[in-house]
Amino acid sequence: MFQFLRAFRTVKILTDDEAFWDFCDQMQTSKNTPVGSLAEAEYELNFRVAVAIKDLLEREVGPEEGASKVQMQNWDWNDDRRRCIYILRKTFHPALLQQLQQLLSGDFADFQVIVVLHDDWRSEPWGSLLIGAETLAIQRNVAQAYAIAD
Repeated sequence: MFQFLRAFRTVKILTDDEAFWDFCDQMQTSKNTPVGSLAEAEYELNFRVAVAIKDLLEREVGPEEGASKVQMQNWDWNDDRRRCIYILRKTFHPALLQQLQQLLSGDFADFQVIVVLHDDWRSEPWGSLLIGAETLAIQRNVAQAYAIAD
């Protein structure tokens, strides 16, 4: 886990779920949705990053659809350049941090990915992470669990 944390300029360990979401609110980009062709371009950019995330997760974690899905993504478009994904904890591995961070470059450099980990799809979230091109915010329980696992 520690080797993957070194890839980020800023790593923020947050005490609990409430602290995590407060931090996410502080880090959220607030801007007006463009109009006309600029709105279409922003929508297309958002869709392209969503597909890139899906491709990465399907390859590294497993399926998004079907009876044995282990990850899923919120496919709604928001103009905050933030994507939210949900992963079953048993399939998450720390290397995903670096892989998602590497995805956030070029056209996608302004995007953030929120990763919400679940023990199963019926349970409340177990922990969360916010990944940006240079920043990682991670709940303490997630950092501790994967640091011990290394």
